[in-house]
Amino acid sequence: MTNQPATNAKINSDYSLQLNRWLLKPIGAWPSSSSTTRLEKIVSFVLNIACYSSLVLATIPSLLRMLLEDESVYLKVKSLGPVSHWIVSSINYTALLLHSKNIRQCVEHMEDDWRTVAKEEDQQTMMKNAKFGRYVAVSCAIFMQGGVLGFFFVTALNMVEVRVGNETRILHMLPCTVYKKLVNVDESPTNEIMLLVQFWASVIANSSTASIFSLTAVLAAHACGQLNIVRAWITEFVNKSRKTDGFERMGIIVERHLRVLK
Repeated sequence: MTNQPATNAKINSDYSLQLNRWLLKPIGAWPSSSSTTRLEKIVSFVLNIACYSSLVLATIPSLLRMLLEDESVYLKVKSLGPVSHWIVSSINYTALLLHSKNIRQCVEHMEDDWRTVAKEEDQQTMMKNAKFGRYVAVSCAIFMQGGVLGFFFVTALNMVEVRVGNETRILHMLPCTVYKKLVNVDESPTNEIMLLVQFWASVIANSSTASIFSLTAVLAAHACGQLNIVRAWITEFVNKSRKTDGFERMGIIVERHLRVLK
């Protein structure tokens, strides 16, 4: 078997993982490789600190309000959605960072598969599954970012009147209420800063959650493509079993099958 040109393999593997890279790099969760520069590692570390800080700054004040303020059950349940989303997404973000080596191994595995495929029909099979993986990744990103950020934008556009002493202030409505004894959001620019913190924390939360689903979809679609290739090889081997290199060909098929199962 002859390898396809390295440039085409690189383009195809980048096509398969492009959207995942777009989701993970802004939050510093794209796994580093041997070619990653020191500056890129520093930037990723700074992004990790910024992301965790934003999630904590957005979650703690809202969680304290739920626990300490004497509010109705309706208001507590209303705040439960954003708070639980930030907490669960923090766990997802941590999982992405802890499994960065495993993700890098999967990425390198996919790149090797693109380099070793030779036949045009095998490339088409892999590309078909790569397109399906991209479609799922796009769908995850649109639904997560669009749905949550749409709610945040609509809420933030509403203005509320707050009376402080003899003064009446017009401020933005926060998507998730906070504990005012900790953060006084009845003043400007504290109100706007808290609004930006909650917005950025939601972007991070959406990206981490969408990244997990999109990575799973892309890797599963790639594995399905490899299994389809193995099946095609087996069919071809059975139809041409009288060839002199039958045992060698069988060994290649078994090796490829074991590689897919990893």
